[in-house]
Amino acid sequence: MIIYLYGPEAYRRREKTNEYVERYKEKYSVSPESFYLDKKEDWERFKNFCKSQSLFETSKLGIVYNFSDLEKIELKEFSSLIKENLENKDKNLILNSENKPTKDFSFLLKKPVISHSFESLEGAELKKFLDLEIKKRKIQIDPEGTALLLFVAKRSVWDVILELDKLALLDEKKITKKIIERHIDILPVVDIFSHLNKIRATHNIGNRLALLEDLLYRNNDPAMVFNMTAASPYLTKEQKIEMADYDAAVKMGKLEYEEVLLSMILE
Repeated sequence: MIIYLYGPEAYRRREKTNEYVERYKEKYSVSPESFYLDKKEDWERFKNFCKSQSLFETSKLGIVYNFSDLEKIELKEFSSLIKENLENKDKNLILNSENKPTKDFSFLLKKPVISHSFESLEGAELKKFLDLEIKKRKIQIDPEGTALLLFVAKRSVWDVILELDKLALLDEKKITKKIIERHIDILPVVDIFSHLNKIRATHNIGNRLALLEDLLYRNNDPAMVFNMTAASPYLTKEQKIEMADYDAAVKMGKLEYEEVLLSMILE
């Protein structure tokens, strides 16, 4: 049996790999072998794994990483080995890859291969994923803290998972943004949050402009400032629609993020 897990989102690929491994170990009480095919010795071990048959094991499981790093001639041999084992119920392979299959490996998306895609999460799907991971750790995070973690998750789900694991070790089970500031290593994002809070709290145009200028000077990333603003839990429905329109205008080349931020400050 061949299981193909692919896509850029590594954390969920790992979780699905672990799920299959645990089910296999529960059924057969046998540990899997791992093969990192960018290493020559693992490539040789993998070939032996596919071609040999043990007299003492009724089933085997191999987890394969980095097969796209193989040389062209090796990729051809790898493809043949996989095809030879498509229907083999005693030899199970989990293929792990960041990329979608090339034309030569398009058969991995067809039966009898079991395939799962793990694309980068966005919007409501990312929020749902984050809420579930928070719930798993039996902690509660306030809306500002959740919005901050959601922004970080847009850049790296792995980073957010690591930070959640840290937060879960704290004595506090109800975690605020201030607690997050003290305990996790994403200070540039926290600086942005702090400035945005100050901008939201004042109606003085001069103060708002000064805060925006300082924010852009210190972080030098208008897109990050815009995205953090768009992730705020305090936006009304109308403001969310406005932010989406602004984002579309920037991506179409009609506006720059600096222009959008200045327009928002002057409103």
